[in-house]
Amino acid sequence: MFNWLKKSVGRSGGGRGAENQADPASLIAQATEALNAGDLEKAAQCYQQAVSLDPNNPALRAGLGVALIRQASYAEAKTQLNRAILLDPANANTYYLLGNIAQKQGDLPAAIELYNEALEIKPNFEAAFNNLAAVHLAAGDKDSAEEVLSHAVAVCDQSTLLNFELGVLHANKNNFANAVECYQRALLIKPGFGEAHRNLGVALQSQGKLADAITGFERALSAEPGLLAAHSNLLWVLSFEGAQFRARYLPEVRRYGAKALALARPYREWLGDGTEVWEGRRRLRVGLVSGDLWTHPVGIFLEGVLGKLGRQKLELVAYSMNHRDDGLTERIKGFFSAWTPIADMSDEAAARKIHADGVDILIDLAGHSGRNRLPLFAWKPAPVQVSWLGYLASTGVPGMDYILADRVAAPEALHHQFTETVWCLPETFNCFTPPTEHPKFAVAPLPALRNGHVTFGSFQRINKLGDSSLDLWGRILKALPGARLQLRNREMDDPVARVELLARLAQFGVTRERVTLSGWLQHRDDFLVTYADVDIVLDTISYPGTTTTCEALWMGVPTVTLTGETMLGRVGASLMTCAGLKEWVAANEDEYVALAVKYASDVEGLARLRAGLRQQVAATTLFDATRFAQQLEDALFAMWERKMGEQKSVCLAG
Repeated sequence: MFNWLKKSVGRSGGGRGAENQADPASLIAQATEALNAGDLEKAAQCYQQAVSLDPNNPALRAGLGVALIRQASYAEAKTQLNRAILLDPANANTYYLLGNIAQKQGDLPAAIELYNEALEIKPNFEAAFNNLAAVHLAAGDKDSAEEVLSHAVAVCDQSTLLNFELGVLHANKNNFANAVECYQRALLIKPGFGEAHRNLGVALQSQGKLADAITGFERALSAEPGLLAAHSNLLWVLSFEGAQFRARYLPEVRRYGAKALALARPYREWLGDGTEVWEGRRRLRVGLVSGDLWTHPVGIFLEGVLGKLGRQKLELVAYSMNHRDDGLTERIKGFFSAWTPIADMSDEAAARKIHADGVDILIDLAGHSGRNRLPLFAWKPAPVQVSWLGYLASTGVPGMDYILADRVAAPEALHHQFTETVWCLPETFNCFTPPTEHPKFAVAPLPALRNGHVTFGSFQRINKLGDSSLDLWGRILKALPGARLQLRNREMDDPVARVELLARLAQFGVTRERVTLSGWLQHRDDFLVTYADVDIVLDTISYPGTTTTCEALWMGVPTVTLTGETMLGRVGASLMTCAGLKEWVAANEDEYVALAVKYASDVEGLARLRAGLRQQVAATTLFDATRFAQQLEDALFAMWERKMGEQKSVCLAG
């Protein structure tokens, strides 16, 4: 494992006789075996004995430092490593290990200095480059991290890891073209690197190259069939990318479910305390599993509802996959009786924790989107399990009992698309949390009145901007020669993506002078006020907006949307129907174009609608958290009572 250590064991600075040299080597072999078995205490003891036999051997002290680091005994590890440096100042690995300690303890400046020391001694030290870049990222300095990794791949041009990590960094900076190049270089070096195929697929997906992304995910699964994250990525794209791909969805999601189940040992019995009751009913313990309990669309929709759920009726427990907290996280933590981070737990450990907590209903808020823990649900840690909010298609996971929907989003004719039972809430399955009242969020006058032309807008990510959407938008702009189009998304921060999108728009007759492309805004407040420049939102086809549609409604801007053939494709219709704007929902593509032209041609009518739209939608369940929370509670109790009825029937039959 530590080749540099094994090569140095025979070297001694203490002048001991040759008869003792075999003893440290034997102890090192035992220590290595113990480390591999996870027996850290034994490993440290073996190293201690070796050091006592040969105290002036720097490699032995460094090995002891490794064992102590694994035990998180950082102070003692530093003592041993600093002694090793005194004995051998030119060993890059020792500085690297001290850098590890500084990094783990959050002393980022010291970690940077130590990793640089290691690189001074060993200029092609791959692990030191990688960790140095990680420390710069932890310090919020993406530019320095990029500089380190760019230099590293030049020095270590055959490093799969460094090319891969540079790709990850470029992707995090929305430089997807550069990310694609890095992942491709990594794959030239190691063609069977499943995670690189997966990340390449994600980068291509972010560029809107969905067919190529699907190929990337398929190659990832071919290289590593058990890479469930790649399978989730594949399903996410298949859920909306064209009828020819959607036809693959249900068979593919069943395959995912079979893989997840094969890794699980589902619970058959569950705990539950019946001590707390209200109006003769037992208080339910409801667990929420999510990696998006921050200022993310899921967190935004969830915040208002959590505050309105009855504390006497429901006890909420969070199982968080968050790797970052923010103000929204802090605001919602008080709604939960417990908050358990599970990002670093195995599925088995997380399932054991949830089961031991006596959760009655476990809610998945991610589906096959990022940061999901769907394999955990295959363990069936709770008697009732529900998918809601974060993903609008079947999860395929055995043991996922229900998916929450409404009758517009998922009419009965679509229920065959799910492995779960579709449970329809009476009005909507979404409830938006509007921003806090502030003068800057006031509804602005209709921009067409000052511009002399209508501005259509779409603030969807580029992977939603399929050719079907661009074709319809081109037809609308052709019918309205004075109209303009404003597009905003994070991918427009990438110059290559801007050029590619402009070229695609030109293919559908949308010339450069009629479109404004804008990059992302980091603060939601700044994003919301940009609706002051938009008269009408044009929804995307196959993958409509959800958060953006609700934000637009709150800011007085209606959306023209199209009723699709899946729950995801119908979410725009669901939102606009609940908002009282059913007449803005098109049944087909020709009607979509006709509605956009019709409403854009009535500027006075648009101005009147805009002036009263916030008041109108605020009175609907889409924005009324109190009413929605009651409907959600009713659904959860009905699910629970159905489960209790099933168990009673089983007992009677037995």
